Amino acid sequence: MSILCAVLVLQMPLPDIPITIPKSVMRPAVTAGQREVVLGPKLQYNIVMEVRCETDTPAVIGAGRIAPPSNFDYSIGYVSWSVTDGELFNKPCRILKTEGTTKGEYVTKLKRYPYVCQNTTTYWILPDGKLLRQSVELIDPDSKRHAEAVFWSDHIEVSIADAKNSRSFTIFPNIDLSLLDAQFKPMIDAGKIVQAYKEYYKFDPFTQAFTKYKASVTGTFHGSWLATKFEGPHVEIEGPKDLETVYVSKEDDLIKVDLPQNTSIVMEYLPHDKDPFFKAFSGKQSG
Repeated sequence: MSILCAVLVLQMPLPDIPITIPKSVMRPAVTAGQREVVLGPKLQYNIVMEVRCETDTPAVIGAGRIAPPSNFDYSIGYVSWSVTDGELFNKPCRILKTEGTTKGEYVTKLKRYPYVCQNTTTYWILPDGKLLRQSVELIDPDSKRHAEAVFWSDHIEVSIADAKNSRSFTIFPNIDLSLLDAQFKPMIDAGKIVQAYKEYYKFDPFTQAFTKYKASVTGTFHGSWLATKFEGPHVEIEGPKDLETVYVSKEDDLIKVDLPQNTSIVMEYLPHDKDPFFKAFSGKQSG
């Protein structure tokens, strides 16, 4: 009996040991909003785009042959966003809602731990680009945080909540808060460049930090995607640590965004104005 019991104990699976994935190795969720930096808060039906990562594979020798180096890309998540009409403080406004989900994997010597990070950010903006309110929800494997910020001419009301506590406070920044509104001031209107360069700030309610960005219209692009031709301006958005290149078609559709770390946001489906099936079933004609 003792021998049998010993065998049964040896065959029992080892319990999973909980592990905390270091924040420094988690890839944060990507969100959209680059189109609105270029065009301002123009109305936009809900769009879903894929986040893809490009990787180089070195040559491999084995089984009597050499596999040459190659390049391939794979999906690491998605973004979605929309711009709709709404109301805040009894004023008509535009609501920009962005959602992003990014997948990753934390690898140790013993096991691989897949994880998912999510970011839902919503802006309430006057049609002329003035920022009224911002809401941010961040979810990762071991935390969930939510923050709200209401913007006034000389101060910001902030509230933050997580699983442990919540707090509210007011800050009086030493920067011109109109630089937050500049994020949504159009650079291109009706196909014409109205400002080739602008500087703006983004506010992080969790850290109360203001990050400066520079956006420049750097040229035009011509190319095909999903067997359809697109052309229009491309804009570079430079932050303190990274550079994004935004491709917006002359029909005001976001085609692609080049991100750091060999990552990009790309269309999964044709825009409605380019999709023959949507035109056929919605009764809309081209032209």
